[in-house]
Amino acid sequence: MNLILPNLPPLRGIFITGTDTDVGKTWVAAGLTAVLRQRGVAAVYFKPVQSGCPEAEGGLIPTDADFARNLAGLTEPLEVLTPIALRLPLAPGVAAAQAGVKVDLEHIAVSLRDLAGRYDFFVVEGAGGLYVPLVGTHFLVLDLIRWLGLPLAVVAHSGLGTINHTVLTVKAAQAAGIEVTGVILNRYPENPGLAAATNPGVIEALTGVPILGRLPEVPDLTSPAGREIFLAAIRPIAGQLLGAS
Repeated sequence: MNLILPNLPPLRGIFITGTDTDVGKTWVAAGLTAVLRQRGVAAVYFKPVQSGCPEAEGGLIPTDADFARNLAGLTEPLEVLTPIALRLPLAPGVAAAQAGVKVDLEHIAVSLRDLAGRYDFFVVEGAGGLYVPLVGTHFLVLDLIRWLGLPLAVVAHSGLGTINHTVLTVKAAQAAGIEVTGVILNRYPENPGLAAATNPGVIEALTGVPILGRLPEVPDLTSPAGREIFLAAIRPIAGQLLGAS
C-alpha cells in the first residue's frame, strides 16, 4: 500500500531512534532540546506519535512530550508536540488499530508546519526502533524518518549485547538511504567492564559511524543534581549535532 505523504517544509534537526524500547531516547531527546535552547538555538522537541498514554482530565497525556517540555522550558501545547496520542502500550500502528483509529499523517504535518514557523531546529523522537509500525504495518518509523528528511542518531545500551542491536539498526537505516550521524551510548558505567569498554570501538569499526558520546549512569535523573550531570554530558553531543545538521 502506497501512502500519499503530506508536503512538509524543509526541516533542520536530528531524529532520535533507539535500538529498542526503554533505551533512554526520551531523556536524550529532551536533554538535547534543553541544551540547544540554553545555547540560544530555537530548538523544539517533537514526537509525532506516542502510545501507552495515560488518561487525565478526559484526555490522553503524551508523557514523553510533557517531560521534554518541562526539561527544555517549552510552552507549546502537548497536542502540538505530540499530535497523535494512543492509550494502549503497543506499537503505535497496532495500538491505533486496536482502538479503531487512524494515525493521520496530515495531522502530524499540520503540527510540523506550525512549529517550523517558530523554530529552527527539531529534535524528533521516534517510537521504539526503526521497524516499529506507525500506520498499519506499511508505514514504519524508518519511513517517518525518510519523510521528515532528517539525519539520524541512534541511542543504544552500553553493555553486553549492544553490538548486534546497534549495528543492525545503523545498517538498516543506511540501507534505506538515511544519513546516520552517529551512536549515543546511554547509561555508560563509571567503571566499565570489558564489554562496555570494547563495544564503542567495535561498533565504530562495523558501522563506519562515530560514537557521539557516552552518557553516564545517573542514580537519580529526577533530582536537580542528577539532571545537571546528565545535561553536562549531553552538551558536547549537541555541539556535534549542530555542526552535522
